[in-house]
Amino acid sequence: MKRKRVQTTHIILLSSFWLSSFWWLSLATAMAQPMSSRSTTAASYVERGVSWLEKGEWKRAMADFDLAIASDPNFPAAYNGRGVAQWQLKDCERAAADFTRAISLNPRFADSYVNRGKVKYWMGDMDGAISDSARSIELNPKSPTGWYVRGLARNGSRDFNGALDDFNQAIKRNPHDAEYFSCRGMARLNLGDVDGAISDQTAAIKLNPDFSVAWDERGAAREKKGDFEGALADYNKAIALAPGHAQSWADRGAIWKTLGNLERAEADFTHAIELNPDLTDARVQRGLLRMTRGHVDEAQQDFDYCLLNRDLPPSLKRLITEAKHRIMSRNPRQSPAPFKSPR
Repeated sequence: MKRKRVQTTHIILLSSFWLSSFWWLSLATAMAQPMSSRSTTAASYVERGVSWLEKGEWKRAMADFDLAIASDPNFPAAYNGRGVAQWQLKDCERAAADFTRAISLNPRFADSYVNRGKVKYWMGDMDGAISDSARSIELNPKSPTGWYVRGLARNGSRDFNGALDDFNQAIKRNPHDAEYFSCRGMARLNLGDVDGAISDQTAAIKLNPDFSVAWDERGAAREKKGDFEGALADYNKAIALAPGHAQSWADRGAIWKTLGNLERAEADFTHAIELNPDLTDARVQRGLLRMTRGHVDEAQQDFDYCLLNRDLPPSLKRLITEAKHRIMSRNPRQSPAPFKSPR
């Protein structure tokens, strides 16, 4: 059983993506225009704020953007920059508000549209993310960023063909970004193109050998192809690069289960849950595994915890219901048929 490879993984990518986007170019555009003394002061603060962003000093960056706004409340780049800092500090609502303010001051501010689209994607508003990124594309079709974000949102909306088209456009504009290839590989896997998915994740790894997500995604594609040893090697590498990424542990646990090493499988599922207690697939997998091993009470605890999740997918709910029926029938070793979420 594996989670749907639609949205979750690439939320991780977005945090690192802000500073590789083109949003700061609007500052250069603004500074090229005649400005008042207040705007000149604001631009200086924004420029310093950008330097703090590049160093990962989010709070210092936000302080400078605050000073810029105090100097000139109508300076769009200041709100855009502060929105980026708000995002990095995990304050999505305020980040979205800052991007909206930047857009209200400059309706042609393409980077604020795409930045707001990223926030909407993170918050699960796929339609809003698609709308904002589409507007960014209209304003700046040469930038890969809008295509990339719309691709993410289309993938999250299960429009895999549309996502594939958008990632193709992003790669056409920037063929050196590992994230674009990895995302296209995810779309290809969702469309059943396993070999294409492996090829794209391999390209992403060549561009960035330390890109843990690409290793994890290639492992998923190799697993789907039946190359379990190759998948295991990729998951091992993903975990070595990002040991705090819960899904990679869950993915490796599923491979251990397939290979018949139930003890290692349960250990990996347990570690994944320790890292992310709400990783439903890992809990369901562990519950099924515990049933198979005769640990009925512990399996029941896993299932009951999952059922507290109001957003539990119907397929998982059915699986748990069937498993609990087995428990009630006191035949726990007769497990339900293995469940595989579509990728």
